[in-house]
Amino acid sequence: MKRTFPRLVPVVVIALVLLAACGTDAAVKSVYTASGDGTRPADLAKTSTFKADDDLNVVVNLNSHNRPLEIHAIFSSPAGDTFATDPIEADETVGQVLLGLDWESQGSVLWLAGQWSVQVFVDENAKPAKTATFTVGATSSVPAAG
Repeated sequence: MKRTFPRLVPVVVIALVLLAACGTDAAVKSVYTASGDGTRPADLAKTSTFKADDDLNVVVNLNSHNRPLEIHAIFSSPAGDTFATDPIEADETVGQVLLGLDWESQGSVLWLAGQWSVQVFVDENAKPAKTATFTVGATSSVPAAG
């Protein structure tokens, strides 16, 4: 019986290290892309297809957490161009975060049509917690000048 305790210590230490390493991944329950000009997820429409002049948004659903989390996203175009969002701090009471790219603030140049991806990161973790893909179409909602 006395020898069991010393044998368990390395196992417990390894388990704690593994849990700490995946802690930021466990903070994110799910993500989805949404279109619209709103500032709250409820104001947006869940979609995987955007127009070339839509704001590109990702809604991040968080699991319960006991410390503030810094959440940010990186959107990647079909050409490999990347666009990072500003980070948002989600305190212990926050269950959902909205991150996005405002089309107008990008110079009103149409987003490149094709398959895009968005990676969501927690804190300074180099590995994304979640990734989603979506499509940007060639059309825009702005009428052609005529």
